[in-house]
Amino acid sequence: MTSEPTSNLRAFSDGLAVAVERAAAATVLVAARRHIPASGVVWSEDGLVVTADHAIETEDEITVGLPDGSEAKAQLVGRDPASDLALLRVEGAPAPASIAPAGSAQVGQLALAVARPTPGGPQASLGVISAVAAAPLEGIRRHGRHRAAPAHLEGYLRTDVTFFPGFSGGPLVDVDGRVLGVNVSLIGGPRMFRFARAAFGQGFTVDAASVSRTVELLKTHGRVRRAYLGIASQPVTVPTAGGAEPTEGLLIVSVEADTPAAQAGVLVGDILMGIEGAPVRDADDLQRALSPERVGTTVQLQLIRGGAAHELAVTLGARE
Repeated sequence: MTSEPTSNLRAFSDGLAVAVERAAAATVLVAARRHIPASGVVWSEDGLVVTADHAIETEDEITVGLPDGSEAKAQLVGRDPASDLALLRVEGAPAPASIAPAGSAQVGQLALAVARPTPGGPQASLGVISAVAAAPLEGIRRHGRHRAAPAHLEGYLRTDVTFFPGFSGGPLVDVDGRVLGVNVSLIGGPRMFRFARAAFGQGFTVDAASVSRTVELLKTHGRVRRAYLGIASQPVTVPTAGGAEPTEGLLIVSVEADTPAAQAGVLVGDILMGIEGAPVRDADDLQRALSPERVGTTVQLQLIRGGAAHELAVTLGARE
């Protein structure tokens, strides 16, 4: 007679296999580079497929391998090197993946990376979500072989899932086969490889909510513009009068020439305390304030200059 623990283990294993099967039905092979193909996930009913931007080395001849074994040509809709996401349109794409509700990912939750790096069928890897971050991640990643691009992720997941070659662009799914995010890579040269390995281990995942926002921007504009000031800063503790608790701000350590900050008169040594009245205590607060919707708008910076409160109006520029 089969013991109950063995029966439970078999049921658990069968459940994982079903989750992979569901996700794999919307996971495609993306051939747009010379070496190992990447993966992609069908995101919408109109044949939009999300994949990893770094896997798109040729924009004119992109072939997608569909789950039924057939091939289709893909058109590049847009790409965002900063988040390592690209959007394709594929005629005859299968039904889109099921997207998990926002906030579904939890630390300690089991997750599966699903991919289709070869025509032979789907592949998968199992692990645990080790971090869920809503704050932006900043870094530098190499774009192609020659260009470098700022990296910016508004929401991401860190896991101990092993991403094998060709897993980039594929979905990370829960045990029901629902997409939690898209697996990408921030690794550039040796320095950024060490950074990525230290920060994320094997790799990391752009969460589904961030992917959806990027998809909408790429559909409309073909790119993602982000607001910027043109400063470098570091966190600093600012003492307050009357014995109140100290507060936090960003000390401006450099101002790039011919940028919105320079044109508005921001000076090295200013302490940025807020934007439009919202506190800016660290780099995460600053990046949240510099959302794509604010490109070209004029905002008020709350500063401390020479120990006194000071305000400046700045028209935010666009970082492509």
